Amino acid sequence: MLLCAILALPTFAQGRRNVRINEVMVQQDSTGGNGWVEFYNSSYSSTAVEQMFITTLSREDIQNVFDKNKGNKKKPKQILVELCEAQPMDIYEIPRGDERNTKIAPRGHFVMEADGDPKAGTFHMPFTFKEGQDNYIALYDVNGDLVDDVTIPASLKPGETYAIKAEGRLPSVLGDGKTEWTVKDGKTIETAITKGNYNIREVNENIEAFHIKDPHGYWIALLAMSVVFIALALLYICFKLFGKFASKNLKDDDKQQAAAPAVAQAAAVPATGDADGETMAAICFALYQHLNAHDQESGVLTLTPRDGSTWASRAGLMRELPVIKK
Repeated sequence: MLLCAILALPTFAQGRRNVRINEVMVQQDSTGGNGWVEFYNSSYSSTAVEQMFITTLSREDIQNVFDKNKGNKKKPKQILVELCEAQPMDIYEIPRGDERNTKIAPRGHFVMEADGDPKAGTFHMPFTFKEGQDNYIALYDVNGDLVDDVTIPASLKPGETYAIKAEGRLPSVLGDGKTEWTVKDGKTIETAITKGNYNIREVNENIEAFHIKDPHGYWIALLAMSVVFIALALLYICFKLFGKFASKNLKDDDKQQAAAPAVAQAAAVPATGDADGETMAAICFALYQHLNAHDQESGVLTLTPRDGSTWASRAGLMRELPVIKK
């Protein structure tokens, strides 16, 4: 279980780095109205955004804070938390305890209100955007890594949003060079402003690009067949090597079994050569005892008859009474 947890940590960190800023509104209309920021999870797994930091401080300001704390061995999270306490109107930590809402589904989204009222809920930031000037916003992970940032131009009018273009490659990580931004005014379907609804692509640019490079499908067919045949070739090589290894082990076992009786027979055969004096004397004495165990006999049996056998005497068969001495 511990090993599984350790292996899952890189996957969890990778998911947090795939949180992207999708769309920003500075002011809802000319009379006012708070802005908002829409984020989305570009990964294909759920991502918990709790304890991530949203700030309007520039990269240089955050880096200067980290540089000042290099010598005191503080962790980046502790530095950012202390920065939240020192400048609560410039940086916001998404709180823990709201796991049901802060756990973003795959390819899902969440919206943070820039209304300057963090007490209103988890998704309310302590700062607001300023009309008529550039507005910078950044997202940091708990380990101090910059996840994503964007500068909203001062030319953005009330009621307009600064958003990622619907066409083109979906951004996945910071600095991928594929993100293109545009201004949406809500006057057409293409420029509609729907807070909490990510732009939907009708065309997959990867498939279209492949169709241009391989209009007849020859390369994709060749690639598919190559994968199959290469896989079969690898399986053949693996089974061939496994068979040779198994055959070698069987031959070694047969050789060991054939050599075992020969070794036992060689051990049973006595060593040849002259015996020592004591052995020879013991053999000679044993032969002498065997050959001279009895005197020379005549080989004639002599039977001597005896009268008065107890078998014929009834008195002899009676139990003798003890003699009582007086």
